[in-house]
Amino acid sequence: QNYFINESKGVNVANTTTGGENNHYWEPHTASIDFCETNYLLSGHIVEPHNVWSSLLGLSLFGLLGMLRDQPIKGELRMTITYLVLVVIGIGSAALHSTLHWVFQSSDELPMIYLVFCVVYNCLEIKSPLGNANVARYPNLHLYLFFAAIINTTIYFIFQHLFLIFFLTFSIMGGLSLFLHVQIYWEF
Repeated sequence: QNYFINESKGVNVANTTTGGENNHYWEPHTASIDFCETNYLLSGHIVEPHNVWSSLLGLSLFGLLGMLRDQPIKGELRMTITYLVLVVIGIGSAALHSTLHWVFQSSDELPMIYLVFCVVYNCLEIKSPLGNANVARYPNLHLYLFFAAIINTTIYFIFQHLFLIFFLTFSIMGGLSLFLHVQIYWEF
């Protein structure tokens, strides 16, 4: 059984034509994954409606509130960028779950990788003086992470049809982020 493909075809409620054929706007799906929820359950135009609203409210709204409330560290560009990436993830995720199209899959998954790069940067620079980007603990770290993100993006698009590439990259970077968070916790 393929756990990355949703086999819920034919369970649809409000999207049959009078001839009994499915009338799904975004088919065929071109995303390499489809496992979140029953497709087209509420509408023939939105593939996974619950994931759409939860992405917008749960991710984008949280990022927007972080930017508007001036983050926990006031005036820090690194925090503003992190929250902005979170907004982009929510929009990209909503687009992916609305369509299950490969373009929107990349607008969901790549910002997730970029968010982890931002979190790694924030963790490594946590002891840097606030409000002064010129006195960074690791002065060229932002450049290294930027070039790593470019390399990751290139690899992602070469192997986009393989969900495992994204999953491994995100898991490794997420593990590094978790390690850095634990390290920070024990230092304070």
